Amino acid sequence: MEKSVFVRGRVTETVRARFKSACALQNRTMDSVMEELILNWLEQQNPNSTTQNPQVQNPKAS
Repeated sequence: MEKSVFVRGRVTETVRARFKSACALQNRTMDSVMEELILNWLEQQNPNSTTQNPQVQNPKAS
């Protein structure tokens, strides 16, 4: 299993409270919903991608 890392973002207190409540109502963790949302967004950006973990290349590494 791949190691989990911390992702940080800012939202208003109201958005956080609504998100936390909605997750609790579905008996899901905020982490699992965030991961699902991110993966869905990534799929929308590149729907033809067949890899789930593409390696991000550093543009300065060339």
